[in-house]
Amino acid sequence: MIWVAFLPLLLSCALGNRTVEQVPFFHGHVFENSSPGSRVNGLSVPLKRLNLQRLCGTGESATAAAHFKLMGDGSENFRVFAHHKRGHILLKTSGVLDREERGEYALGLGLCCGQCAGLSRKEEGESPVVAEVASIKVDVLDTNDHQPTFPGADVKLSLDDATALRTSIYTVTARDDDSGKNAELIYFARPQNGSFYAVPKTGDILLVDSILGLDEPIKFKVFARDRGWPPRTSQSVAVEINPRQWPVAPSQSPEQERRKPKSQIKAPERKSRSVMESDSPVFINVSEDAGIGSVVMNLNPVRFQSAAFELVEPDVESSPVSVTRDSGDIVISRRLDRETEPLVEITVKRWALGGQAGIGSVSQSARNAVVQLSVARLKSFNPFGVESPDGASTSLHLLTLSP
Repeated sequence: MIWVAFLPLLLSCALGNRTVEQVPFFHGHVFENSSPGSRVNGLSVPLKRLNLQRLCGTGESATAAAHFKLMGDGSENFRVFAHHKRGHILLKTSGVLDREERGEYALGLGLCCGQCAGLSRKEEGESPVVAEVASIKVDVLDTNDHQPTFPGADVKLSLDDATALRTSIYTVTARDDDSGKNAELIYFARPQNGSFYAVPKTGDILLVDSILGLDEPIKFKVFARDRGWPPRTSQSVAVEINPRQWPVAPSQSPEQERRKPKSQIKAPERKSRSVMESDSPVFINVSEDAGIGSVVMNLNPVRFQSAAFELVEPDVESSPVSVTRDSGDIVISRRLDRETEPLVEITVKRWALGGQAGIGSVSQSARNAVVQLSVARLKSFNPFGVESPDGASTSLHLLTLSP
């Protein structure tokens, strides 16, 4: 009884499915900004797949009487033409297409058994569209027709001259309205300078060499270039970085300075760039997220052509930082952790090398420096010396002791 009840329903579904026929699907592409009349590449519709004889009669007369019309939104941007020798239908553009305005078109290919008129009306000598015999999708591919641009203005920064090396001080970001490789950007700086480096993939500006003691601003320009062909380069964004120097130490007390005539009062001089020769603490921001191999500080004084450095305390195995013997770089040798070791203190000794004996001749001006490394939380890290909101210490204290 159950089968008798459902049999009419099953028969109606089966008959209904037979009346619904799926039209063949075809896909092609065309590059944007192509001249009108450009062929849609990769698209060729064989006439034998369109069942012309069933819709317009039998014989060769049916093929000769068949005409085609594009339907759908944007169909006016294309036109149909038949390649009778090959028995294929092709598409060409009617105007210039722009991918940024529209990237794809979903069209239908309508069949008329005679000259095509409108979609539903029939005029004298013209036939309406009998059926949609094919579904067509056309992709508009990108060409490198946009130049990268920087949305922001020029950059002017004030940077602590004791900032740790490899610190990212700023990030420039350009935009490109193209797509794919045409929108992949590479950043570079001109003119090249030894202090700052623009990371090609990210646009980060890194401090790669010490700016201690520099008084003049460092100026350069950053450009963005895409990977398209031909490649396009953006207009420049100017970057100016003003080193913020250490506090100067007055040579005399304020009371003695007031007793001097104004003509004899001299401006305080800049202290030596050498950390080993400084009598005042030097502050530098260091994050606990600093990577292994990062250079924290350079201890080599400028006036010595050659010097040797040695980590006195603690020993190399227990210290989280190491000191390069020839250059005086303080390098992170293992990961810093504020929770387990919030404060690290090391002692570094330096000898100035000189004399006729070369490297083997060591002068008697050996000095020690006590370095107190205060490990800061990542969220508190600020290379510009601004006090952290949670009060966490973010400084590296370098105290110089007499030999």
